[in-house]
Amino acid sequence: MKIIDQYIDWLNSENKSQATIKNYKSALEKLIMWFIQTENEDFQPNKVTTMHLYEFQAYMDKIKKYEPAYSNKIIASLKTFFKFTTEKYLTAFNPALKVKIKRTMKQYAAPKWLGKLEAAKYFHAISNENNDIVRKRDMAICRLMAGAGLRVKEVSDLIISDICLKKKMEDVTIRNGKGNKYRIVPLNGDATQALQEWLDIRNPETQDAPYFLSERKTQLSDRSIRYMVYKYAKVAGLENVSPHTLRHTFCKSLVDHGVPLQRVAYLAGHESLETTRRYVQPSKSDLRYNGTCNLDR
Repeated sequence: MKIIDQYIDWLNSENKSQATIKNYKSALEKLIMWFIQTENEDFQPNKVTTMHLYEFQAYMDKIKKYEPAYSNKIIASLKTFFKFTTEKYLTAFNPALKVKIKRTMKQYAAPKWLGKLEAAKYFHAISNENNDIVRKRDMAICRLMAGAGLRVKEVSDLIISDICLKKKMEDVTIRNGKGNKYRIVPLNGDATQALQEWLDIRNPETQDAPYFLSERKTQLSDRSIRYMVYKYAKVAGLENVSPHTLRHTFCKSLVDHGVPLQRVAYLAGHESLETTRRYVQPSKSDLRYNGTCNLDR
């Protein structure tokens, strides 16, 4: 369908990842199929009203019985689609603007991060890797995610010139983060040391070369990074640890040290302060710890 092709071209021009484009396309196809079946006519963006989208939302919830979080992702995707149609004058307004994302318990639960003991176990597991090159590379990646809050794709996309390890100038530049956000994040001592040890082995020839390489000397993929994070969690005997856990650990550490939420949001590349505020909430382990302390008094 022509409108889908135009939308994909626009998403590419907005530098959206292929995974995001795939999800956005799927959401649009679901709306198109529902519209054709419901209205018994061809789909045209300018025929879709806000009421249509509320009905589609109810269809997903009551007929398809999608999880609320999944329905919310579809509605969020459609907001982007109608932003595109409005910019291209295919619709007079964005009918999705007034469609509210439904609140779910999961959305407002505190994210998981590593406590000090868990972090120690995790990085100890990496230090026990037998292959010297792999160990130094993986330590650098995990220290970077836990110490600077990078997402998987942001790590994969790094080039040599993105990281500065000069004394008192240590930082990492994320050129194209989520939502096309540009940011510069200072590096802590652990991350700086791990990155320097990796760079000494990496010995790059050019400044635009990938920072992290696979054993085949190609740019390390998102999938490889995810697998690596899960592998060491298993070795350490830790459950439910993902790349997001390492990133959450960075955000939680900043909040615990009194860094203003606006600054945390910038360093993490958050689009909304609501996302950042989740790190003010205590985790279940925090609550258990505090409860124990109170009982001991």
